[in-house]
Amino acid sequence: MPHSKFNRLILIFITMQLTACASMFNGSEQEINIKTHPSAEIYIDDRFAGNGYTRKKLTRDEAHVIRVELGECQQTYTTKAKFNKTSLLGIFVDLGLVSIPVDFITGAAWDIYPDRFIMQPECMQGN
Repeated sequence: MPHSKFNRLILIFITMQLTACASMFNGSEQEINIKTHPSAEIYIDDRFAGNGYTRKKLTRDEAHVIRVELGECQQTYTTKAKFNKTSLLGIFVDLGLVSIPVDFITGAAWDIYPDRFIMQPECMQGN
């Protein structure tokens, strides 16, 4: 019986170590909001996401291309992945030896910037 208690303690310790700060508080996805003309089509990474307004969860650790189109008019913006300082809290948990690498592996060490958009499709006008 003493071994089963010891095994449970080890399992609890390992589980706690694999839950990093940014992963625990923010997860590996982040919600973004996009608002545009009610009839405009919204595309995220070349996939249709809705008309006029949309809220989507996207992976935090990469840039995303946001595009709105209305007829021949369009506007495009590429997001950035910025470091999420919540990951640094791992220093207080395990000196960052396990928790910070886990945040980077899961993608939780990043934030999508910006995460709110008000976009208007712009028409290209020739001379």
